[in-house]
This record gives sequence, C-alpha cells and structure tokens, in this order.
Amino acid sequence: MDFLKERFPDAQFTTHVNGDTEILVPRERYEEAVRACYDAGYKYCSVVSAIDWQDRLTLVTSLARIDPAEVGARSIHIKVDLPRTGARIWSISNLYPGANWHERETYDMYGIRFEGHPNHRRILLPDNWQGGHPLLKDFTDRRPKRPRLVRHRFAE
Repeated sequence: MDFLKERFPDAQFTTHVNGDTEILVPRERYEEAVRACYDAGYKYCSVVSAIDWQDRLTLVTSLARIDPAEVGARSIHIKVDLPRTGARIWSISNLYPGANWHERETYDMYGIRFEGHPNHRRILLPDNWQGGHPLLKDFTDRRPKRPRLVRHRFAE
C-alpha cells in the first residue's frame, strides 16, 4: 500500500488483520485513487455501495488484486464521505465495466449519482418509483398497505 501512502499522504489509512486496506480520500481525489489502484494491478471491482451515517453518506468501493503468484486476494476499500442530499461522484465504470451495475444499485438504494455513467437509470426499483431511496435510514415506505396472504402447506 506504499504506492497509495506516497500519493495520498493526507488520507486516512486502516489495515485489517487479513491484509485488506481502507483509505478515506476526499471526493475530488476519488477518481485518482481508483486509477492508482487499477495501475497497481487491482483489476477487479467487487463492490460499490454506501453507508448511511445519518449526517453523511460514505461511498465504499472495494477493489481486488488477484495474482496467481500470491496466496489469496488483496483488497483495497476506497471510502469517500458525501453529503446525504445531492450526492454526486464520478463513475468508475470506464475502468471497471462490472461497476456499472453496482453504481446503478447504489443510486437506486442511496441516491448517489455517478457522473459520466454510460447508463444511469434504475436497476432494482421500477422506473416510475418516487418513494425515495430505501436504504437511507430516514426512508419511510408510503405505499398503501396490502393484505398479507398466507398459504398453508397442507390442507387441514
């Protein structure tokens, strides 16, 4: 992780027992951090998601390096703090095509918009959804309640 510590001396680093590293970078340096990891051999994006802390959102992007010469995979988790409303950040789907769906899901569930995304539309919720973002802690489901149907497995 020295390549990141040299390039981002002001970032906050955490190393876990399993060897994974977390780095918290400012929003404007997110793309640079992702590019540095990609250039260092972290070619697999396993997760793009978020955490709702009620006063802010934290975007979490997990990148992995899978090297046959090494035992196990090495992972870097890049974190960025964003405002809860109007959160925007650059898409990384140009480097990691698989991040496309992760970013769409993160938009659906948390409301984070990914600038430059090639297909920024809903993936889990219907296109006409207007109920907010379900994984935000202040989300209230305003859909009308429907009666719950219970089916018995065996006739009595």
